[in-house]
Amino acid sequence: MNKNLKNLALWSEKLGIILSQTQLNHFQFYHEFLLNWNQKINLVSRKDIERIISYHFIDSISAITEIPKNSIVADLGAGAGLPGIPIKIVRDDITLYLIESIQKKAYFLSQVIQTIPLQNTFVLNQRAESIKDKKPILTTRSGFDIILVRLFGKIPDVIPTASKLLNKNGKIIFYKISGVEAEINKAEKIAKKNHLQLENIKDIKLPVTNIVRKLVIYS
Repeated sequence: MNKNLKNLALWSEKLGIILSQTQLNHFQFYHEFLLNWNQKINLVSRKDIERIISYHFIDSISAITEIPKNSIVADLGAGAGLPGIPIKIVRDDITLYLIESIQKKAYFLSQVIQTIPLQNTFVLNQRAESIKDKKPILTTRSGFDIILVRLFGKIPDVIPTASKLLNKNGKIIFYKISGVEAEINKAEKIAKKNHLQLENIKDIKLPVTNIVRKLVIYS
């Protein structure tokens, strides 16, 4: 096991997540694939190249305990596949939809999920606002059980679109940091208008970076 995989296993364990060798191998492939493609299209910033594993992968999986078993999950504005792909690698029980409007990024995502491969994982190359009829996508639910939002806009701006894609008992999980209170306050009336309420704000101190991730959850 190389150093990257050993570190990933150790850091994940600090979050209470034990990774199998197969999962670690998937992460290694995804990491290498991301680095190679980042030379062609802008998937992660230059300053983040060295912390894809120590920050982005670890941060992505920090929300895993908030996702019920067998959920249908959407990653809104998936970009490089963060947080959706790391979560799917760990939680094979979920069905994952990666929603990405930029064609080059959507193509990258499709190559990742086909090559690893990840079962029950789909790429929607369209804007979230344009997903009007969910029935062709979701055959067993009226909407997504969980919508993940990381590095994709402010809470009051995202809620109106995301709420329309949720099922009746669904949840939106925003990945935020300290100072998010202003967004939450501004979103209060918007959330109510869209039949949502703030369920929880969960603080998770990430290993290595010591960043305090705030999972802001609406239901």
